[in-house]
Amino acid sequence: MTRGRTRRRVLATAATGIALACAAYLVPAVAHAHFLVRLLGPTVGSTTIATPVSPAGDTPTDGSTIDGVASSVPGLTAATPGPTLQDMHAWIVPSTCTAEVLDTPSGSWLLTAAHCDTPDALDAAGRTWTVVDRVTPQWKLDPDPATLDLALLQVDGDIEQAVGGGFTVGTAPADGSTVSIWGYPQTTDRLTGCDDLAVTVRSDGAAVESCDLPDGTSGSPWYTADGVVHGVIGGPDDGGTSDWDTESTLFTDETVAWVASVVG
Repeated sequence: MTRGRTRRRVLATAATGIALACAAYLVPAVAHAHFLVRLLGPTVGSTTIATPVSPAGDTPTDGSTIDGVASSVPGLTAATPGPTLQDMHAWIVPSTCTAEVLDTPSGSWLLTAAHCDTPDALDAAGRTWTVVDRVTPQWKLDPDPATLDLALLQVDGDIEQAVGGGFTVGTAPADGSTVSIWGYPQTTDRLTGCDDLAVTVRSDGAAVESCDLPDGTSGSPWYTADGVVHGVIGGPDDGGTSDWDTESTLFTDETVAWVASVVG
């Protein structure tokens, strides 16, 4: 063997040794780096979470989630679900008839029917609320029994916060649309009513059938899933000619404006 070949073999052996030594240091370094990424990864509050890796083609869009974890796009937050029809039951309270809490700046106003007696107080959210004011639309709206059977009650505190929310007021439902109606009968303290009731609009008010709404449910809200009340049980016949023929006061643009002028 020549000296040239011997020298090349020695150099090759040395190079192999250097490569193995470098690999021995690089492998733990990569492992340590992976550990640091997991340790120092994105956090939510004081909890550290690993960044979720989505499968190919499953890149989250704005506001989407992966396995229940919100997409990590800066400035985006997970949507908070709104109240359900069941949640809105808490906004309906027994009065001398039935009243519903409104969404107002003070949180202290309720809506009911004017033909119901004015209560001194009402019970909701585990306490008694004193009624401090009652306002009706007489002289403010068209003097028509179909629109005047309304009353606003004010209590001595933020009842809206206590029950978890309140209704906004809209105009009368369209003919053929559907509403929910729930209220408190005089004979029981249990809320009763129906959802998805088809509305018939007449010249003297709106009407629904197919739901047993006995005495005590006057003033009950006719409302939709967006939390808008479009009527209350009342009107020329004080809410209907029978338990199965239920009528509502007609809400007009003037009705909405009157409510806003009173509650602020």
